[in-house]
Amino acid sequence: QGTRALTLTVVCPTISVNPATLPNGQQNVAYTSQTFTAAGGTSGYTFAVSAGALPTGLTLSTAGVLSGTPTAVPGTYNFTVRATDASGCQGTRAVSITLTCPNIVIAPTTIPNATQFVSYTQTLTATGGNSPYTWAVIAGSLPTGMSLSSGGVLSGIPTSAPGSFTFTVRATDAATCTQIGRAHV
Repeated sequence: QGTRALTLTVVCPTISVNPATLPNGQQNVAYTSQTFTAAGGTSGYTFAVSAGALPTGLTLSTAGVLSGTPTAVPGTYNFTVRATDASGCQGTRAVSITLTCPNIVIAPTTIPNATQFVSYTQTLTATGGNSPYTWAVIAGSLPTGMSLSSGGVLSGIPTSAPGSFTFTVRATDAATCTQIGRAHV
């Protein structure tokens, strides 16, 4: 009489995880390391990705350091970082990283001259992106009798009068990243 059993439950504090946003990364280029931090709980936090996925090539250490060289195709990658404190309490932060296109290098930087009425073949190559590459002439014109294949082979028998023909080519990789280069024959 006059007594009552009471139950008191201690709940976890609100744990905040930062940063709220991450800088963009570039495919095939070392990512500027970012460190996640947590506050509001008992110190001694461990970090993990609890939902979504990091771009291939990036890792999140248990200390909260996001680092690596992303090799995933360009795009936006959404994931959630979870911080667990020393008492087992947790907080999360949903973030995203946008990967931009890599630098695509077109070679050769110059191409040999062509001789009127003589068969000509020159292969253009691209590196740094996501093969295969598709090629196109996007400005200027090739000499009559010559063409650029979608595989990057400049070929034919030039029948145009001798002179300089300047044209611009575009290499588009499998992830639709592009690079433009100028050439002349």
